[in-house]
Amino acid sequence: MHKRGGFWLLCFVSITVIILAGSQAAEELPKAYHLKLLAVQENGENVSGSAADLYLELREGGSGRVFLETSLLTKLDTQGSTRFAKEIACKHFHLDCETYDFFYTIKADTNIVGGPSAGAAMAALTTIAFLDLPYREDVAVTGTINSGGLIGPVGGVPHKLEAAAAAGMKTVLIPLGSPLNETELQQSSMRAPGIEIVEVIDLDAVLFHLTGQQLNSKEVLIMENEEYRALMNAVQKKLCTRTADLLEEMSGQKMTLPDDVQNALAEGTTKAEAAAAIGNYYSAASFCFANTIRARTAFYEEKELTESRLQIAAVKLEKNIATQEQKNALEHIDTLTDLQTLFIVQERLSDAREKIAELEEATTLKEKYSLLSYAEERFFSAIAWSEFFAMSGKRLLIDEEHLQQSCQQKVAEAEEMVQYADLFLGTFHLAATHKNLDAAKNALNEGQHGVCLLTAAQTKAEASAILSSLGLENATLPDYIASKRQAVERVIAENSAEGMFPILGYSYYQYANALEEEEKGSALLYLEYALEMSELGMYFPEEEEQKESTVVETIAKKLPREWMFAAGGFVVGVLVMGVVWWYGKIRRGTHFGKRAIQRRK
Repeated sequence: MHKRGGFWLLCFVSITVIILAGSQAAEELPKAYHLKLLAVQENGENVSGSAADLYLELREGGSGRVFLETSLLTKLDTQGSTRFAKEIACKHFHLDCETYDFFYTIKADTNIVGGPSAGAAMAALTTIAFLDLPYREDVAVTGTINSGGLIGPVGGVPHKLEAAAAAGMKTVLIPLGSPLNETELQQSSMRAPGIEIVEVIDLDAVLFHLTGQQLNSKEVLIMENEEYRALMNAVQKKLCTRTADLLEEMSGQKMTLPDDVQNALAEGTTKAEAAAAIGNYYSAASFCFANTIRARTAFYEEKELTESRLQIAAVKLEKNIATQEQKNALEHIDTLTDLQTLFIVQERLSDAREKIAELEEATTLKEKYSLLSYAEERFFSAIAWSEFFAMSGKRLLIDEEHLQQSCQQKVAEAEEMVQYADLFLGTFHLAATHKNLDAAKNALNEGQHGVCLLTAAQTKAEASAILSSLGLENATLPDYIASKRQAVERVIAENSAEGMFPILGYSYYQYANALEEEEKGSALLYLEYALEMSELGMYFPEEEEQKESTVVETIAKKLPREWMFAAGGFVVGVLVMGVVWWYGKIRRGTHFGKRAIQRRK
């Protein structure tokens, strides 16, 4: 009777625990988060606004995958822009998105919902869902999402405002500088009464208006690394001294430079001196580098260097490049500084080698003088930058396996970004960007993973700059650049605080600052370079953190939560069974003991 009672007790308890665990798992089904999307519908010459519904569910135990379901057809770019928006949100707010899968659903009454203009809303909803933030559903967002979390311009804003009013929205967030003239604003106010129009420039502002929370409110302060400052100062002195020495030699030989060359040299010298005076040594070095190429080209023209002398110089330079490449191969790379120094040196050596190869195809002596001058100065720049191998930094696991993985990942990111840009401009207008992407792929296939990583990062930055600039007006560009600069500063500050000062990212950041007043387009490009180069450390773990995960940990990360609950219920049931069995054993032992005592009595 005791055995039977214990058995049924065990069954009752085990079933109860499993049912409770299952009900708990059922209660924690993924929560659906929702925002309104605004779009423009074109029927012949008639244009009107329309609204759609965006939903997002997060599933634990995932791997960062993105799934998109639409009730009606969407534009071709929606899938790509959805992945991009999710990645921007995860990177911008440092969300551990690799532990979830993301299920987006778009429900619309029309088939005109396009991805780019929904990017800002998708990034915002991704952040809200991941952090489970309380938010307003009467706020609609329209705008693209770009690197650094910036909101880009979109078209059809007046029609979208009308659609927002029809959908019962109270507030519409539009990109800063959206082309709304006074007439359009008045018409929007008449057709969309009661709608509050708010201009936003970045994802932080969007989240604030949706949630009332400032998620990135801390002050960003960049502390320039003292080692970097000293080494960069030494580099610029070498490059600028080389310019001065060459000009002095030309003066000693009574060479007369053309007026345009003299003017360009004077302007470059002024810029270099001004940059060096404020500690912007990278920019000073860049201006001197360009000056030396101009001066050396003019020097060869005055000397009337012959074809044979050109060939001798090219052969000698190629041998020097090979020698330096052998030295690079002996460098021990275990910090982000080492890795970026290797990138810089390899890139300059590769550029020099390419220019030497182009000498064979050049048709005029003047062109050959220019190519040889560039190759020689690029090589000298590589030697100067190699001093950065001595700079200290946090030790990372930068082995061939991680280099290959990072190269493959960055190529995939760059390819997706280029394809995304193709949708707006077409492959023909992005020929140079596609060429760089092909170069990154070739480096991957040839096992040159460092060159691959650098080239792919630059390619992605170029595509991002193109996407960021689409639709921007001159009046808005300064504010946009300022926000992009803040994004760069935040990334540089965060990496610096972790002991990984991004020498290349910071250098590009300084150069962008030097270009901003006169060349805003180039400044935006170099800020994109700075963003990409400042985040390379994310691909390489710290050496001390390389611990093999146990089998149990690996399985636990992959199992769905409901399975974990069921497993927990089973374990509890087994434990209860053990307790019941042990208790029954004790009781039986006590009972038999009493009977034995009675028999002895």
